Amino acid sequence: ILMVEEQMLPARLDSRSIQRAYRKIAPLYDLWGRATESHAQDVCLEWLEQMPVRHVLDVATGTGTLLEKLLTAFPEATAVGVDLTAAMLGKASDRLVKFETRCALVRGDARCLPMPCASSDLVTNCYMFDLLPESEFSAVLGEFSRVLAPGGRLALINMTLPERPVERIWEQLYRLYPAL
Repeated sequence: ILMVEEQMLPARLDSRSIQRAYRKIAPLYDLWGRATESHAQDVCLEWLEQMPVRHVLDVATGTGTLLEKLLTAFPEATAVGVDLTAAMLGKASDRLVKFETRCALVRGDARCLPMPCASSDLVTNCYMFDLLPESEFSAVLGEFSRVLAPGGRLALINMTLPERPVERIWEQLYRLYPAL
């Protein structure tokens, strides 16, 4: 993966601002996510279906859409969803009630995950790095590495630079309101 600094949009939200923003948008987030995130999640899931998965850690789980897809695709797997925002975890809890014996939801921060070392064979993360300053990437990736079991996989879904004119709408929206 090539990251070119001058092409990166700077993160403008601190932890408190992220929590405040997601608390406000939690009630409507699934509508937004269906329009903007579901295709990338489906592509990720296709890639992951080729691998054995026993325990998933979904960091920044949000309303639990990817976690629901993973638990459906891997009926023997257990999972933990971690999110910074209680409102998003509340939505995830409603969505994942049918998986309650296989799934736990925990409030936590990606910079200091409340998980034991080497506890997951799959760590997933969607659209969180777009909110973090680049200076925090190493700490977060270090936590992902710490909780990954030997031979485990990391699946990251993040924004990219727009290729088509219609995609520039998302870039402009990000510039105006990064939480979306």
